[in-house]
Amino acid sequence: MPSRFIAAVGVTLGLSFLTACDSEETQQVAPLQPVRTEVLTQGALSNDIRYSANIEANTQVNVTFKVTGYVTELMQIKGSDGTDRAIQAGDVVTKGDTLATLDSKDIRDSLVQANSQVSAAQANLNKGKQDFDRATSLFNSGSMTAPDYDSAKQEYENALAQMENAKAAQKIAENNVNDFDLTAPLDGVVLQRNIDVGTLANPQTVAFVIADTSTVKAVFGVPDSRVQSLEIGNAQTLTTQSYPERVFTGKISEIAPSADTNSRVFDVKINLDNEDELLKVGMIASLNLPKETADAHQGSLVPLAAIVRSKNDAKGYAVFVLKTEDSKTIASLTDVKLGDVHGNRITVLSGLAPDDQVVVNGTAFLRDGQQVAVIP
Repeated sequence: MPSRFIAAVGVTLGLSFLTACDSEETQQVAPLQPVRTEVLTQGALSNDIRYSANIEANTQVNVTFKVTGYVTELMQIKGSDGTDRAIQAGDVVTKGDTLATLDSKDIRDSLVQANSQVSAAQANLNKGKQDFDRATSLFNSGSMTAPDYDSAKQEYENALAQMENAKAAQKIAENNVNDFDLTAPLDGVVLQRNIDVGTLANPQTVAFVIADTSTVKAVFGVPDSRVQSLEIGNAQTLTTQSYPERVFTGKISEIAPSADTNSRVFDVKINLDNEDELLKVGMIASLNLPKETADAHQGSLVPLAAIVRSKNDAKGYAVFVLKTEDSKTIASLTDVKLGDVHGNRITVLSGLAPDDQVVVNGTAFLRDGQQVAVIP
């Protein structure tokens, strides 16, 4: 046999021996898979779920002009430095305040003319009344003929009609002038001002947005599984990040009869007193829905990270439960039936026994029957 072949075989056998020894040594010193566990506890579950609500004004209106024209004036407010400035977002207004005025020179000239016509009609009516009173006295004494009396009466009635027409024209002119003045329709705070002096405004222009924020609404959406537990008049408490130590209390005032077509949730509104103006439109508040009956949901909660796929059912789920075999701690894969999700935990309805120790961390690297080391 060639000496080179014998040498090659010897080298190969030597390497195999060293590899086997190394593999055996590695298996002997390989560390156990570390895992964290939780002891399973049984009890009634709380379905207390936190929701976010958007703060909205109780009443909010878009204020627009009835006519078209250029803005000539804006309501003036005393600024912090004592000087006058134009009204802006955040200012408080009273119902009837003139917020802005459009150029109305021609309309105001029409009002002056209408006032003059009323004055002329009034003078004519006074003269007609005097003539008719005199004609009545003469006719009753037999000193005036019936045709003359009828003529005086007709003049008086014509004067009355002219007066009515003049007053109607005056009223129209006054209304036209008022249309050029934009007034606040309610007491509230200005949320937006969209015009400046010189802006060409028209009935399609939203000049101001005004809201009554003495009472606000917290609006949030709930799925159909929760809406049945809510009733109008139920008391709710809310908190905000702006005032973490303050609890706001209100009552449910409205529950949408149908779900939103996009989000598939039902809008719920809570009325909140806001006399101190702490809650601003657009703030986010949080609340917990009322707890449902605890008896309806018995079970145990385990972290979602503990759930793995079942090896017996492709559509089922399982968890690793610690068992002791020959003084060794073994992770045993156990099928479970799951319920509802609660935050980052899920209900286990069946498959586990009280006080079972469930692996909650490290499940991705485990196999059924593997020896593990429990770490704190």
